[in-house]
Amino acid sequence: MEREKKSEKWPTKKSDIIFEIENCDNPYLLTQINELLKRKEILKPFHQIGVQFPYVLVQKPPRDLSLKHHLKPPTANPLTKYDYLATPIMYFISLIMLLIISAIINNFSISEMGFQLNPFLIKLGYFYWVIWLLYVLDFLAIILLARKSKTKMASSSFIIRCLGLVFPPIRLGTRHLSKPNYIWIPFYHWAKCNEGLLNHIKQKFSLPMIIIALLIIPVILIEWQFHEQAADMLQSDLSFILDMVQGFIWMAFTFEFILMISISNEKFEYAIKNWIDILIILLPFISFMRTFRVVKMARLSQLSRGYKLRGLLMKARQGLFFASFFYRILTIRPDFQIKKLKKKLDKNHEERERLEEDLIKLFEVIQKQKKRE
Repeated sequence: MEREKKSEKWPTKKSDIIFEIENCDNPYLLTQINELLKRKEILKPFHQIGVQFPYVLVQKPPRDLSLKHHLKPPTANPLTKYDYLATPIMYFISLIMLLIISAIINNFSISEMGFQLNPFLIKLGYFYWVIWLLYVLDFLAIILLARKSKTKMASSSFIIRCLGLVFPPIRLGTRHLSKPNYIWIPFYHWAKCNEGLLNHIKQKFSLPMIIIALLIIPVILIEWQFHEQAADMLQSDLSFILDMVQGFIWMAFTFEFILMISISNEKFEYAIKNWIDILIILLPFISFMRTFRVVKMARLSQLSRGYKLRGLLMKARQGLFFASFFYRILTIRPDFQIKKLKKKLDKNHEERERLEEDLIKLFEVIQKQKKRE
């Protein structure tokens, strides 16, 4: 009886697990259980770990793969009502700001003669600062309405609003001020930020981003080898066309990254996993530094072009896998793909086993220290 009472403290009863195993016909699951039982003696200390540190036994919440959009966020007070109406407007204004920034940054990245701006970009610069005032007004309105209605804002959403004053395109991924798990996206309106939305948007972006990434190949080839021939053939300012294409590529990848990292609930993990995107976004600033003589390095622009090409091709390769193109192509050799994925799965299991062993070692050290005390 005492054992039964103790077992009820654990998240899942032993009898329930036995019942599930008896009714399970999935050989994969049964194999996993069998492998775990083989390690029964090694994992024995987890009984004591679970008693002293119960949170070790708490399972991670199930992944939320649902797609919830066209939701209605709260509009009970002036602040939330303003946020509901202003967010879609500021979204499209931020898109315009991203377009302006991409044109200006790209001009710096291509310039070989130092600090030069053509009249069109000077006008764009003035236009940028005029629009920036809207962000200041928006920020002040939020502060005043929050004080007036005595509404507490979500700190994460408020920080993004502050960062939006420094880099306005960040406002593209702003979440709701009082409902921070809601984000506004065109065609979806207010949607819930979860893994389901992230995967759905990533899938929608995969094919367009593959095409955009591959645009860098003709641009790099023309810049490196065929600039004069292409200019003579087109009889036009080829540099302007190449600048526009590179500016468009940069804008597309920056837009995708801001949107995706805003939807993700694990932002640091997403940034580490998608370091290629960060590389592509930051590369133009290398030439920006070269323009102002901040960095002096031989063939710096050639290096930046080379890394840009590599980064974009790697991004295209990732997109192809996500869009399942390679899976369809490699169905000729399905065994190869299955063995490859099985190898990755085995490595994942090995990593889990190592972490469990590290946890046991740490617990043993803690126990020894307690005995000494």
